[in-house]
Amino acid sequence: MTEKEKSLLAGCIAGDKAAWDAFVLQYSALVYHTIRMTLALHHAKANHETIEDLYQEFFLSILRDDFKKLHQFRGSAGFVLGRVHPKGNSYFLNNG
Repeated sequence: MTEKEKSLLAGCIAGDKAAWDAFVLQYSALVYHTIRMTLALHHAKANHETIEDLYQEFFLSILRDDFKKLHQFRGSAGFVLGRVHPKGNSYFLNNG
């Protein structure tokens, strides 16, 4: 993880809104892509609203429990996949 990413995470954990906005902006495309690919992998039909719901849930999930998942973030795509994949699976199982 780069020093810039470390600083960004520290700001997010400290409650800095600008840092959080930058984090969301930096990882939004990756999160959207991972959601779409996870749903496609399971042949799930998902409309824009479903993708948006999963997107929002991803970011909310990393803030829960006093930023527990955000503390585990190491700047990798694997982290995003690990957070999105179960949510996509859950969607598929409930709506497949």
